[in-house]
Amino acid sequence: MAISIFATRAMVPAMRQDKKAGRFLLDTLFNRVNISTAETVDIDIIKGKRRMAPFQSPRIEGKLIEKRGFTTNSYKPGYVKPKFATDASDLVDNRAAGENVYTGENAQNRAVTTLVEELNEHEDLITRREEWMCAQQLVNGYVDVIGEGVNYRVDLLMDANHKVTLIGADMWTDVASDPDSDIEAWTTLISKDGGASANIMIGSPTTMNVYVKHAKVASKLNTRRIDLGMIKPEDLGDGVSYYGYVIVNGKSIDLYGYEEWAEDDAGVEQPLFADGQVVLTSTMADFRRHYGAIKDLDAIEELGSNMVALPRYPKSWKQKDPSVRFVMIQSAPLPAAHQIDAIVSAKVF
Repeated sequence: MAISIFATRAMVPAMRQDKKAGRFLLDTLFNRVNISTAETVDIDIIKGKRRMAPFQSPRIEGKLIEKRGFTTNSYKPGYVKPKFATDASDLVDNRAAGENVYTGENAQNRAVTTLVEELNEHEDLITRREEWMCAQQLVNGYVDVIGEGVNYRVDLLMDANHKVTLIGADMWTDVASDPDSDIEAWTTLISKDGGASANIMIGSPTTMNVYVKHAKVASKLNTRRIDLGMIKPEDLGDGVSYYGYVIVNGKSIDLYGYEEWAEDDAGVEQPLFADGQVVLTSTMADFRRHYGAIKDLDAIEELGSNMVALPRYPKSWKQKDPSVRFVMIQSAPLPAAHQIDAIVSAKVF
């Protein structure tokens, strides 16, 4: 039996054909995926001390040690459900982007092409929202979920001393500042509070250029990729540049410039990392991408479960008058930094 191109099991593979842009944070830091059938996601945030076993005589009863404490908070993932509409004129009268007017493309082939393009475009919308959520957690320690019918904050309880604002002569644009001394203090803080070893620093290209060209940093350029004494950023695509690495406090810190933008609710494009903002963290920290249940009756009936666990659920339906086909993708994403204190977010100028 022929399978409709609009069936969910046909649309899911179509969404995976192209490599998506703007996934640096998702792929580099939040690369562990947890899928849940629950409406909310439970996140355990451990903030324990480095305790030691107490000395005692072998002849007395063993000392009872309290379990390491952690905080469990239940969060609602941000629900998204973009949809698009296609009417008959899109398949018959209108030429698709890049299509030769003389090819005589038939409506069926054009429907396949249009569907794949639209699915990928909407996948990009959701991925960009997820990437934005990752950046918000790294920079602020929380994510505000604000939209039609929703207004709440997912706060992962980042300690205040992990949010740094440099002022005066300490700002990296000042010749008297000492950026590597700051990074040394932050790596120690991450090791102490977060139990992780910092190995990556991310900022906008403007910010990273200020860092690598600082007089007190430039003298150590032998620890980075260089060409005749000048730093040569390596363009990795998708708005990511690799600046090499620096050895600070005995740790190798990879340096990345990240230039990704997202349109805010007012329609103004904003950078995910503003100039002057850096984030120091660890690629080994416990950061995950959670996906909550898809709340849709068609999903429940089609997939045979009370709560559907999928990162994406595409569906399609027709309206008879006026004749329109709708395609919608639903997702309930929540990137979460479980080791929130493995992050130092700093405004350096």
